[in-house]
This record gives sequence, C-alpha cells and structure tokens, in this order.
Amino acid sequence: MPIDTKVMLNGKLRSDHAATISPLHEGFLYGHGLFETIKVVARRPVFLAAHHARLTASAGALELPYAVPLEVLRERIRDVLNANDLTQGCVKVVLFNQGDTTGELIATRALAYSPETYARGFRLQTRRTDRRLNSLSAHKTLNYLENIRARRAALAAGCDEMLFIDDTGQAIEGAGTNLFIVRGGVAFTPPLARGPLPGIARAQVLGLLGPDRAREADIDVAQLHAADEIFVTNALMGVMPVSRIDDQIYDLARNPFTRALLDAYRAREQPNLSPSP
Repeated sequence: MPIDTKVMLNGKLRSDHAATISPLHEGFLYGHGLFETIKVVARRPVFLAAHHARLTASAGALELPYAVPLEVLRERIRDVLNANDLTQGCVKVVLFNQGDTTGELIATRALAYSPETYARGFRLQTRRTDRRLNSLSAHKTLNYLENIRARRAALAAGCDEMLFIDDTGQAIEGAGTNLFIVRGGVAFTPPLARGPLPGIARAQVLGLLGPDRAREADIDVAQLHAADEIFVTNALMGVMPVSRIDDQIYDLARNPFTRALLDAYRAREQPNLSPSP
C-alpha cells in the first residue's frame, strides 16, 4: 500500500489526508450512515451486485438518498483499487448524512485471512446481550460501537470473535459474522427474526446449500455444544471453521461438511467477480 493512500470522496479521488467532511452534519455527529465491506480478489470486488443491492436498500430505509447505479459504483471502486495498486484485500463503501445530500466514501485495505487461520479455525467467546430485533438490525449502520467493543474484548481474551447470546439463551450472531451449526449433515443459522444481520456470505451459503442442507432455526447454547461442526461467515472470510466456543472444543479433523463448503464457496466467488478493469 503506498504511503499516499487514495480514497474516493463524493466521486473524486483524493489523498486520504485531504479527504475532509463537515463535522457539523448528522453523519459525523450522530452516526447517521451505513457501510458495506467488499472482498477484493485479483483487483476485482466479489459479489458486488449483492452488496450494491443491500447498500441501496439500506440507504432508502435510513433516509439517505442514494441513486448511484451498480456500474458507476463498479467504476469508482476500480479507480480506487488502481490508484492504490491493491490486488487482494477489501474495499469499504460508506454512505453518510451530509445535510441535504448523502456523502459517499470509498476506501481500501490490504486484508486477507491466512491459510493457517482457516486450518486452526476461529475461537469464539460468548457474551449475553439484551439486543432485540429492531428497525436497524438489517443494516450495517455507522453506530457499530457494541460490535467493536465486543470484538476487542474477544481478542483480549485470546479469541477471534465474540458470539452474542440473547437473554433467552438463543444465539444471534458474531460481532462481525453470521453463525452456522451443522447437525446430521444439515447447516442451521439463526433466523433474521432473531436479529442477525442478513449477511452477504450468509445468503450465499444458504443459496449454495439449498433448503435440504441449510435452514434457518433458533440455536440455543445446548445446541451449540451438541453441534457436529460450527462455522461463521462474512464477506471477507467467506466460510471460517470454528474450533472453540468458550471451553468447548470442536475437532477440525472431523468437519467434512465445513471443509467441502469452504471449497464450494471459494469456487462460487470466481464467477461473481466483477469484470476486469
């Protein structure tokens, strides 16, 4: 990554230190905004159409006027990737209230999960929460403090991710991931009515497996402990095996379902890459 990192602010390429916004608008003062984090492979964004659809839908729900077509967003992302000479990593698209209009920021990061991380699996810590399904549950808003603090706490405890459990004992989601458990050759994930984000990777997994091998269902702590396999998903990691939740160990030498799914998911990513710049 060059020292002079480039971002795109409101359709114009700028150096990151020269990209300024007003501190007086609701986007900065109150977190009135949202974001999408998109995986980049071979300098091309993965599942961009799905991300654009969610971004547009969330913008409408949060009263952030946004009418940028998919092809225009693709061109903007291409320009930022080329300006930063980024081949592998991620791009973040942020929409925010800037008074009468909606601001758009596109930035990049060089980020990748190592083969060693997939081999050892994610270690999860559980945390009780009183979160409930609400009008913001389906959106990646800029009010992300609970998730940030939870993940930092998990890292401080030697784990990789925090898993939220509601006050009825049902799993919701990770701080930055969706949860799946496997029992009897079928994957289960908490229903959206329980309050998880409708993740892009989550939707891809459900579509890839089909209704016979993947279903929405409530998952309590006892079912976590009894699961044959567990994995988490998000747009950057795809499918990540889970090797531990609190003190419960899951044998990654015996997780054929997750390993096969991981390979299938990676294969699914390839035809969903945006056209080469």
